[in-house]
Amino acid sequence: MEQTKTGRTNNSKKYSTGAGANSGAIQGTFTTSDAIPWKPVDAKKHPGLMMSVVWGNPNKGASLILQKYPAGMKSGWHWHTAAYDGVVIQGNFTHTFKGAAPQTGGPGSVWSQPARQVHNDKCEESGDSIIAVYFHGKLDFIPVPMKAQ
Repeated sequence: MEQTKTGRTNNSKKYSTGAGANSGAIQGTFTTSDAIPWKPVDAKKHPGLMMSVVWGNPNKGASLILQKYPAGMKSGWHWHTAAYDGVVIQGNFTHTFKGAAPQTGGPGSVWSQPARQVHNDKCEESGDSIIAVYFHGKLDFIPVPMKAQ
């Protein structure tokens, strides 16, 4: 397998898509952590939140993405049309399901988020967090105005 800094293509207007086995690539890729092509998610609504697509096209369907949260960042209460599964890669990350106690974990912690269930996410103050998220369908973010629990 040939090692490359990035094996990514950019065939989407909103997010870059990953070039991996699922996208029909014939050559494997390897991206070192210092060469991950981070892109801002939305500088106005979520300043500092970065994303990189590992594979798939989040604009169209299932995808695996990495997200980098700056220390102390909160996503705000929201939901997604598609279910997803998350894994903490770096830092301490808190996920809160509506009506439940916040759950905080470090690297290796996992959670499953059902479709359309309201939740909130936070990168703890101790440092930046990186999470891997597998969305079972198109990525969206629907904010929910509500007071903190």
